[in-house]
Amino acid sequence: MGSDPIELDKVKGEIQVLVARRADGPALTSGAQAIREQFPDLEVSIRPDQWLEMAVTPDRLLPVAQVLRDQLGYTYLLSLTGVDWQEKGLQVVYHLQNLDKGLFLVLTVALPAQDPHIPSVTHLWPTANWQEREAWDLVGIYFDGHPDLRRILMKEGWPGHPLRKDYRDTRPLRERLPKTERR
Repeated sequence: MGSDPIELDKVKGEIQVLVARRADGPALTSGAQAIREQFPDLEVSIRPDQWLEMAVTPDRLLPVAQVLRDQLGYTYLLSLTGVDWQEKGLQVVYHLQNLDKGLFLVLTVALPAQDPHIPSVTHLWPTANWQEREAWDLVGIYFDGHPDLRRILMKEGWPGHPLRKDYRDTRPLRERLPKTERR
C-alpha cells in the first residue's frame, strides 16, 4: 500500500467511492514527526501494525485532541473504548484517522478506577456521543460535559457497570431450557 492520499473515483455518474490507502514508510514517519513537533513533551511511537500511538493525561486530552483534529487532520473518530486494566486502573482508548493522509492514531488516557472523570470530546467528534455513553454504561467512566450521559445498553437503574473487573452479577441464576422446550 502506498502513502498516497485517499482518492475519489467516479462510478456510474453521481456515485463516488473512496479508496483508502494506509500510510506506511516515509509518510508514517512524517505523520509521527508532525505530532512530535506539536507536542514535543509527548512520546509518539509507530506500532508494528502501522498505527501511531500516544498517551495523554486527562487534563491534556482536550487541547491535544483539538490540535489533532484541526491542525493535523485527524477528523475521523473510528472508535472510543473504555478498558478496565484492574490493577493499573481504567483507560479510554481513542482510534483516530487522518483520511487525507491515510494515518491512523491510537490515543490513550489512563484514569483511576475510583471516580474516573475525563472531558467529553463530543464537541470535536460528534460520533463520540454514543461511544462515550457506552463507556459510561459498561465501564463507569464519567465524560464531563457530555450532552446526555445516560445508559445506552443496560436498563436505567442497573446496578454497577458490567465490564468492570470488580462487577458481580447478583441476580439469581435462571433455569435454562433446551431449545426444544422453549416454545
